[in-house]
Amino acid sequence: MAQLGCNELTLPTHRIPTRMFKDKETDEYHPYHTYKRKKPNAPGDGKGDDQWEFVEDRDSVEGAVYPLQGGRIVNMAAFLAFLDHVHSLLTTTYHNTPILLMSSPQWTRPDCEAIARYIFEKTKTPALCLLNSAVAAQYGVKWPTVTIVDIGFEKVDVTCIHEYLIVGHKGLGYPNPDREISGGEVFTQKLLSLLKDKNFTYDMAEQLKKSSLCEVLPYAPDLPELMELPTDDITPAVSQVANPASSSAEGVKVVEPPKPVTAFGGETENGIAEGKENDEGVLDVANIVTSGNTREFLAKKEKEKAEKVKSKKQSKGQEAEPATAKPARLPNSKRKTNIFHYEDVVHEDVEVPVSNGAPKPEAVITTNGDAPVAEGATNNQEAKPQAKPEGAPEAGGNATESAVTVTNTERRTKRVRRDIEIGPERFLFADRGEINRITDTIYRTIQGIDETYKRAGCWENIVFVGNGARLRGLKDNIMQTLTARHLISPSTATIFTSELPSNMATPSGTGSQTPTGSFTGQIPTTSSVNPLLQAATTASLGVPGATQAPGSSAGDAFGSGHHSHGQTPMSIKQAQMPTYLAEWAKNGFEEAMFLGSLIAARLAYCIHNLDAGTQESQRMMSLSRVDYNEHGPKLINIHSMMGNS
Repeated sequence: MAQLGCNELTLPTHRIPTRMFKDKETDEYHPYHTYKRKKPNAPGDGKGDDQWEFVEDRDSVEGAVYPLQGGRIVNMAAFLAFLDHVHSLLTTTYHNTPILLMSSPQWTRPDCEAIARYIFEKTKTPALCLLNSAVAAQYGVKWPTVTIVDIGFEKVDVTCIHEYLIVGHKGLGYPNPDREISGGEVFTQKLLSLLKDKNFTYDMAEQLKKSSLCEVLPYAPDLPELMELPTDDITPAVSQVANPASSSAEGVKVVEPPKPVTAFGGETENGIAEGKENDEGVLDVANIVTSGNTREFLAKKEKEKAEKVKSKKQSKGQEAEPATAKPARLPNSKRKTNIFHYEDVVHEDVEVPVSNGAPKPEAVITTNGDAPVAEGATNNQEAKPQAKPEGAPEAGGNATESAVTVTNTERRTKRVRRDIEIGPERFLFADRGEINRITDTIYRTIQGIDETYKRAGCWENIVFVGNGARLRGLKDNIMQTLTARHLISPSTATIFTSELPSNMATPSGTGSQTPTGSFTGQIPTTSSVNPLLQAATTASLGVPGATQAPGSSAGDAFGSGHHSHGQTPMSIKQAQMPTYLAEWAKNGFEEAMFLGSLIAARLAYCIHNLDAGTQESQRMMSLSRVDYNEHGPKLINIHSMMGNS
């Protein structure tokens, strides 16, 4: 909503699950699971409608309908009801504020038109802006040329944007006709299958995946599992640190207790005047002057002082050795097993007494002169029975029964913690096939851009968004896989070398150009580079002295950026995230789409006093109610921020 996000660029505040529940009687959709139960202490046999009540269970998923699957709208009626529910939650007053809705790349033109029609007919909004999620992420990370890798719940979207225009898009995850999921749900299902012997539920596997125990290990192409799993074997360095008693006996020294010193600094049992030695810097000036050896005495004192400092340093170093001989705490990636602290939420229905309005009985006060018994009184003193008149009712008898007679059922929630030992399953859950599909999709999307000069910028600015990218080590593993499989450097690639000199003409049929032994140039080896390839790859970089092909404009001021080989990536990097938003930098930019939506809402609705050209561009960012009344919902495909024009 524009009114909620135009003041501060804050993190998301509300998180609403994308699910609805259909009422079987009215065929309407409700945001929560609703069931009917009998009222407490209802009279009669329960056949009357006034004896039943409807209760909303906000935690239950029984009968849930998910309108979005894999980023696609599979149930438009449920999705429109979900939009109405969200709008009613966020808007408490007269809702005449403009709306910005972030759309998925999988939404079709009829989907956008149906959403626009529903919003303008059901709400009083003056304008609607549809924003592509990839464009929103680009606004959040500030880069004009970027590759957005959105790892979601059941889908993965890879979108290439060059100068704010979408130039390529591919996705993974299809809900129909054959359901094929991708993204974070694949890792959850893999973890659940690995831990089925330990009676893990889906909630336990999801909580374990989000914890710091689950980690995607670095890519190791030489190992069969493509990762280095921890074993029981401990390295010698760690074993020596863990067992300091097994070290050599030479380094172990017995520390003697300090020798006693007399109260006035006199001699001890060994006959050494300890008090005089401890008084450093205190000299007998009279004796030094009368002796006549002042310089020798001072030099001797300086030498003794330096030796004492040196001996103290050595003793500190020897004392520090046993201090560092403590067992080192291994990181999670080096441990074969670790403890998972699972917190389960348990719901209980508790009967709670409800007062019926009758006054509560007052506490009985003794008036016969006996003092009340203190709390700390001993148990051997028996309390005396109080005298009461005949016919008086018992205290706490009928009065208590008449005061509290109604009970009500309340659902209470409590957390139960369990400790479970997890083995290598917390590393093996990283499905290698899913990671390969993601890396292949990134490669095919960038290399599928028609203009080759646009590919280099997309390779050097890769951004991972989506809560599925929060998985520990996943982004680094994908980048390592891309670098190991697709990064090619012309200085080290042997497939570009030539066994013949590049300046030698190709032999013709007449034999006049047959190579002879008169060639005196440098014979290329397997480690040298073809000069033609080097000239082609360095032409766009403006290298001084580089050979340029005839007709090339590589050195021109305006054409140097548009001449790139683009056949293979020479550099694969992640884009640097902005640091001027401290709260976002601390939390991470996996939800950069939300940040970009806040910025886009400001640009579309909150900037005024613009010139004619900029004002027209701002008008094209959203569809106003006036334009909707004149042209209908089809205009939303033009008046939007979908990144295609």
